[in-house]
Amino acid sequence: MPKVGKVYLVGGGPGSPDLVTQRGRSLIEKCDALIYDNLVNREICQWAGSKCEQIYVGKAAGKHSLKQSEICDLLIKHASLGQVVVRLKGGDPFVFGRATEELRALSSKSIPFEIVPGVTAAIAASAFSGIPITSRDAASSVVFITGHEDPNKEELSVDFEQFALLGATLCIYMGVGQIHKIQSKLQAGGMDPNTPAVIVENASRQNQRTLFSTLNQLSLIIKKENIKSPAIIMIGNVSNKENSIHGWFEQRPLHGKRILITRARQQISQLKDKLVNEGAEVIEIPLIEVKPFIEKDTVIDVFSEIATYEWIVFTSANGVRYFMDLFFKAFKDVRSFGPMRIACLGDATAKEFEPFHLEVDLISKKQSSIALAEELILTDSLDSANVLVIEGNKNGRELSQKLENDGLAIVDRFQLYETNLVKLDPSEDKVKDYCEKGADAIIFTSTSTVQSYTKNKEILKLKKSACQPIISSIGPATSKELESNGMKVDIESPKASLDKMVESLVHHFQAE
Repeated sequence: MPKVGKVYLVGGGPGSPDLVTQRGRSLIEKCDALIYDNLVNREICQWAGSKCEQIYVGKAAGKHSLKQSEICDLLIKHASLGQVVVRLKGGDPFVFGRATEELRALSSKSIPFEIVPGVTAAIAASAFSGIPITSRDAASSVVFITGHEDPNKEELSVDFEQFALLGATLCIYMGVGQIHKIQSKLQAGGMDPNTPAVIVENASRQNQRTLFSTLNQLSLIIKKENIKSPAIIMIGNVSNKENSIHGWFEQRPLHGKRILITRARQQISQLKDKLVNEGAEVIEIPLIEVKPFIEKDTVIDVFSEIATYEWIVFTSANGVRYFMDLFFKAFKDVRSFGPMRIACLGDATAKEFEPFHLEVDLISKKQSSIALAEELILTDSLDSANVLVIEGNKNGRELSQKLENDGLAIVDRFQLYETNLVKLDPSEDKVKDYCEKGADAIIFTSTSTVQSYTKNKEILKLKKSACQPIISSIGPATSKELESNGMKVDIESPKASLDKMVESLVHHFQAE
């Protein structure tokens, strides 16, 4: 018999992956089985290893994936196989998380377990709306209440009348579907119909909405604004606009904007982080994939003659990453880089050298390989000089030819990666979400992303009701490719850098 494994009940927090504890993330990254709920952000599931079995057991009002008893059986089954099992729950496992049933089932089979707390939704709703749930002047106590304990139950399981005159802040979980009954019961118990209330939908997520109300208007506002779960309803004297600490989260310049990123998967994070910091909801649909391309004989030839090159030219961040990876496999010391000078196409490419503490000697002012060649020629250093150009399979010969013909350089082209267009799966969740809802903007960061978008145009066709996005381009070459495919460019970054790209988007939407 295999050694019995262990089950970890991990709180997945209210939505933002940043709010998961370090302990929680560490367990997700190394677990054998990940069993997760409906309200868990799917980005968190991406932390699991490639061999991890991921099992969705979500419950939502009106929909069930598995019964609670079946979830318990699943935990026992995987732990009995000697596996490390993470049971990932939205919020905190012990706050309306039905952890008790699962722990009893595990205990009955002598299966060891551990509980890892998470940030519960009410605390997140308070923090991210800027509304304190306790206040010396307005409320010295707080009550967490569930609108329903079972998603399929129609009747209230809590006697709300008894909470009407407590003077506490009431934080109601899972109350959207029962709000008419809840407000009626509270008013029947003597609560003032004009008591301040607030609804926080998708707390801590980039699409969070905060709506202020009064008790007697809650059901009307929820219906009018089409509020959906997950949402926390806070009722009490603290829940008025005057107590809100400036609504800091929703006042960020790109809050409420959906931005589609089309870069390769391994390149997304840097741009995504910048957009998220400005408040955007980011949709990731990689339209290209970048893979290393290595010809062993060519690699040996280049690195055996590395000291003979006077310039090394990079046209993309991918080129820098793949070259430096090979470089440190060939040499242990960065000083082996020798005297050759570095030229880069744009700031984003040059930035890749910062971790290596290598200074870039020339950065093109324009996002154009011809412009880079012209700036190199102006250095008067190319005549009979050996120049190494790092490139991918999509690079043309214009750069090399100009350096040879006009600069009289001796050029070696060194392909280190290949960029392939992605064929999208129309059944993928993110593709379906984009087609249904659309986006406020699409960012294109290369001609290849434009070509792939054109190839996948029918799959990415938006519904009539979807938001029609503006088109944002990283620079002239990308803009030219967009226009040649019949797409109007609304924003072109003034400089080929991710920072300038994001700044341009912020400026555009603030000017609306």
